Amino acid sequence: MNFKNQFPMLINNKDIVYLDNGALSLKPQIVCQAAYDFYAKYSISNRTKDSILGIHTSEFINKTRKLCADLLNANIDNVIFTSGTTDSLNQLAQMFKKIIKPNDEILLSVYNHASNIIPYQRFLEQECGAKIIFFTDQQDLFAKTSTKTKIIALSQVTNNFNVKYDMKTIYEWAKSNEVFFINDAAQAIAYTKVSINECDAIAMSANKLYGPTGTGLLVFSDRLFDLVDPVKFGGGSFKAMKTYDYKKDFNAFEAGTLNLAGIYQLGKAIEFQNEIGIENIQKHVKSISLYLHERLKEIDGINVFSQPGDVICLFNIKKIAAQDIASYLGHKNIYVRSGNFCAFLISSESGFHASYLRASIGLHNTKKDIDVLIDTLKKGGDFIDFI
Repeated sequence: MNFKNQFPMLINNKDIVYLDNGALSLKPQIVCQAAYDFYAKYSISNRTKDSILGIHTSEFINKTRKLCADLLNANIDNVIFTSGTTDSLNQLAQMFKKIIKPNDEILLSVYNHASNIIPYQRFLEQECGAKIIFFTDQQDLFAKTSTKTKIIALSQVTNNFNVKYDMKTIYEWAKSNEVFFINDAAQAIAYTKVSINECDAIAMSANKLYGPTGTGLLVFSDRLFDLVDPVKFGGGSFKAMKTYDYKKDFNAFEAGTLNLAGIYQLGKAIEFQNEIGIENIQKHVKSISLYLHERLKEIDGINVFSQPGDVICLFNIKKIAAQDIASYLGHKNIYVRSGNFCAFLISSESGFHASYLRASIGLHNTKKDIDVLIDTLKKGGDFIDFI
């Protein structure tokens, strides 16, 4: 399959090889067009309901919310629009302040993005007296649980190492022990099935799903939604201002004017994914990953830290700084990432490097993209003598 012609960014920049989808996905034409359509044709607040265009705006918000609920097997009333994964996780951590007590334990994966660590430290450890405990794999997770465990938070797919977790097994244990299970699905959402039936909360960003920046979701299980209160306040979220009697559905959590254009684009991004089919997407990106891992073997002195088939490929070459190689590639219009990708704890683990090169595969990538990457790495001597 070749999807390049559906992405205007690649049509307008024919020479680039984009392998930084783990940071930001490119946008298909249907998503780009949606931004123009909203601002040029439908740019009316959803609060202006007593009008033709106001009704239209409300309808597409409801349609997108339904698409999101169906995508995640969620109750539509439990789907909250946010500005992205970071916003979702920060709000969620603050919501837990009414639940967490001193010495309660919160289990976090060492592979978590900073957004799935720092909010718990700031709001629950510092303000509520909770204890943060880090785990590596699923075996280590269960070894560190106790009667004091109240929250488990991990990424279904990380933005670094592909650590496998059995989401269903963890959630069954969590429910039976009155523990809440949080899924940072930012990386998973574009490539695999994500379901609220396997966790209590899902945080995600549209920009990893071939959608817009500045739009995301916070989705709750019924058992958690019944316990949390909003942490952002303002217009549209309350019934009585003097007593702040807030509404008892998603409206309570969506104070103010939403990113309406972003929500419209998110709906189109989900329709784009649904039309192709998640199974076809998985098959395509896996084939590109297998080809990438096979061709990386041709590079002398390479260390690969991912497995064939992984959407995210981490590697280093000899003792050359990852940033130097990324800069070299970037000046050749090949976009990869270097660093620890905001997963700062991975560098402190025994045997881990301080920095990595990351090639993250997207729907638009082809074997030709991989050929360009490998051939350019082999020619690296014209920039720095590492081959």
